Amino acid sequence: MSAGMSYADDLLAVIAAETSSDKALLLERIGPPSERASWTLDALPSRPGRAVGMTEAAEPPRRRRSLAHAPSRARFLHAIHHIELSAIDLATLLCLRASGAPADLHRDFLAIAREEAVHAGLLESWLNAHACPPGTFPIHHKLWDAALAARDLGEQLVVVPRYLEARGLDVSAELAPRLSAIDAEAGAIIERIYRDEIRHVAIGTRWHAWWCAEYRLDPCAHFADTVRWHFSGQLPSAFALDRAGRQQAGFSASELAVLEQPAPEGRRSGVPVESPAGG
Repeated sequence: MSAGMSYADDLLAVIAAETSSDKALLLERIGPPSERASWTLDALPSRPGRAVGMTEAAEPPRRRRSLAHAPSRARFLHAIHHIELSAIDLATLLCLRASGAPADLHRDFLAIAREEAVHAGLLESWLNAHACPPGTFPIHHKLWDAALAARDLGEQLVVVPRYLEARGLDVSAELAPRLSAIDAEAGAIIERIYRDEIRHVAIGTRWHAWWCAEYRLDPCAHFADTVRWHFSGQLPSAFALDRAGRQQAGFSASELAVLEQPAPEGRRSGVPVESPAGG
């Protein structure tokens, strides 16, 4: 077995692992492959692993009561936990798709996957302490499906870090202060996630620019085309753009303008943003 295939098998094992702690343990044992190592895959997993008892919902809930309502707060954080658990899988999937890429790309996204596992662990501790362990409510795989819908590594670099994770910045920037005023521990977790995600999105921005240079594409044009193809009709509206966080993460004025103007219809991924209805 080639070193590249061994690395790919290790990544597949992370995706198949059922819990954040299992994924974290496997990730700690994985290092980046050799420079420009390559491998082939017959197919990508249709679903990541999840613990017994986690049932899949047809659609995630769209509206919630105020975060001041303790059961609604627990359900909301349960959803965020699953988003962070999914983020481990998405960063690992990106590495899996990056056959032939520089070792530094793998190093960066393996580090992101490990950090997402920390986030999931923090939320799991909060959920367990509030009698709402993972699996209490149904979950969805919309984020995984959106990543699989990306046709190549370049599209996934837009769809995941530069769109889905960046939408998290928009939500967290507005949410964290309100949540901290209600539940200091939960607010601190969301603040930690927000700070780390700025760096994750910045890494996505840097490697998206690298990928575009490899294929002689303009990064802003590729970003715009990909966003309009996958997310037409779902550009940010419920929350204002976190311009400060996005600028720290490397978004240009032209890319921010793409998100703030109507776009022609394209393919829609149907990915919701988890948010409470109320303060």
